[in-house]
This record gives sequence, C-alpha cells and structure tokens, in this order.
Amino acid sequence: TPLSNRHGMGVASSLAGVVVARAFYTLRTPKHPAPGEARHLTSSGMGEGRVLSISSSVVYGYVGNKASTFPMQLLGFDVDPINSVQLSNHTGYKIFRGQKLEGVDMDKLMEGLEKNDFLATYTHLMTGYLGKETFIERVSSIVLKMKERNKNLLFVCDPVMGDNGKLYVPEAFISIYRDKLIPHAALVTPNQFEAEKLSESKITDLDSAYQAAAQIVRRGAKNVVITSLELKGRQEDYIDVIAVGESIGKGRYYHLALPRQPGKYSGCGDLCTSLLLVWFTKHPGDFKAILEKTFASIQSVIRRTRTYGTKRCGWTELELIASRGDIALPKITQRASECQVSSACS
Repeated sequence: TPLSNRHGMGVASSLAGVVVARAFYTLRTPKHPAPGEARHLTSSGMGEGRVLSISSSVVYGYVGNKASTFPMQLLGFDVDPINSVQLSNHTGYKIFRGQKLEGVDMDKLMEGLEKNDFLATYTHLMTGYLGKETFIERVSSIVLKMKERNKNLLFVCDPVMGDNGKLYVPEAFISIYRDKLIPHAALVTPNQFEAEKLSESKITDLDSAYQAAAQIVRRGAKNVVITSLELKGRQEDYIDVIAVGESIGKGRYYHLALPRQPGKYSGCGDLCTSLLLVWFTKHPGDFKAILEKTFASIQSVIRRTRTYGTKRCGWTELELIASRGDIALPKITQRASECQVSSACS
C-alpha cells in the first residue's frame, strides 16, 4: 500500500519527525530565466527557487504532493506538482478510488511545459512515488532533459519502493532507480528497506548503514540520508537517521537518534523529503543543521497529530497546517553527531 505504508510505520510511527497561492511574477522578474539564473535570484524575484515535484497525491488527507507542497511553499519555494497517482484518499483506508498516470500522460504534460519554455525556470526537481513502470521511465529521461536546460538543477530523489520488508512497486523499479535516477541526484532519501535494495546489502547497525549509503554514493548520488533505521537493540526506543555524502568525507557520517513515537501516520516520508530539500538548499553541506531542522519539525508535527489528530482505519492524518509554526521555525531538541565508521554514536 504505497500511499499509506511508505514512511508511515517506517518513519512516522518510528520517528518519535499555508498552502500559499503564489501570485504572478512582478515585471522585474524575468519571464524565462536562463539556465542556472533562477537559482541566484533573491526573494525580491523568485524566492528560494522553483520545484517541479513529481509524486502521488490525494484529495483527502496529506500524502505525496499534498504533504510536501505546503512545507516547501511555507519556507519560500514555488512548487509545481505533477501527480503520478491521484486518489480520493490514501490506500490505508478500506475504500479508495482514483487512477495512476501512464508514461503517455507524462509526455503530454512535459510537452506543454517544454513548448512554453518552462523547464529552464526550475531550480529543483523532486521525485516521490512514481506509480507505473512506463511513468518512471519517462521521469528518468526528464531528469536528463531538465539538467540540459539548467546545469545547476538540484535533483532530490526519494526512491519510493517499499517499507517494512515489502516491495510495492514492480521489481524493475530497483534497477531504474539504481542505474538511471540515482546517478544524477544531489540527494537520495531512502528508508532502510530501500537503502538495502539499492545497495544490495543488509543493514544491521550504524556501520552497515554507512556502508549501504556509501554504496549508493558510489553509484553516483552526491549525498544520501537514510531516513529511518530500526537497528537491533535500539528499535524499541529509537529510530536512527544517518547522512553520508561528499561534503562529509569518506568513512564519516552524521547520525541523529530520535525517540520513537507510537502510532501510524501517513505522509511523513513525503514531508521528510520536502524538508530535506529545503534545508539542504539553505544549508548546503551542513548536514548537522539539515538533519536537526528537518527532524525537529517532523517530531513536532507527529506530537501535534498524536494530540489533536483523528484516527481512521488505524491511521492518523497529519495535522500539517496546524503545525505550520513548527515547520517554519523548527525547535531543535535532538542533536546530530558527526561520527566515524566503527565509532560509537548515540
């Protein structure tokens, strides 16, 4: 059940981590910035950047683009969503209706964006749940096309494939992510199960988590954050997060231990990736700040949801809008540590 389990049990229960209508640009903002130009404009022009976000969406609740768009907009980004899947509600409910886009549907959307010369305006590309095999194949070609238009494009890839030992996309997705998407990503954000699939290794402790993330880096990703680790001897009380990447150095990683919060909450993985994109952009290379701010907000959203949210079918929809203050100004209580492989982190 990709629209409920993904980072639900795996992150949300474990993590305890204003839809703004954008006006038309003013005349002083270039209509179509040249490749790379948009990224350097300030808040007087295009804010922090413009994100093309390709993921699932629902009418009711907060999953996929519904969970990720608002936080990015709140923190200064323009966001244009493409919904790979459009459902009435997430699949944790007994009844849901909707459809998945095919590759040909993506072709039509991209044709409109290309003919209007919009692709060059994007500073960021973010991908989440991609649904069908024909759709993810199109996305892999879109990454290359967008990087041709803007060599500074920042691609954040959440390789949504499964959780809790279960794959809920076709097996072919693993090699497509590994060979066609990850090599172009500035940041990859798998959960433990996905990191194991992508690295073809088993994660049992922090050292093996580092090795899995490092293997994904060797495949071309510049940075990897494994967003939820349930490690032996710690899984009852903590969820662990690690970051590995070019700015941290070989044999080193950042580690954050989060107290586990009970419950099942849909959309936390999508919220997580959107906040990682934001803070990765605002604090380039500073993974201590990136992890602390991202997961401080997620922890606060979960706490508010536990207190005020309504549980349906065993799941609780995020109190996302009510938590806007915690998203805009994260209150950091857990600190990330820089660690070396085989050293003790807690």
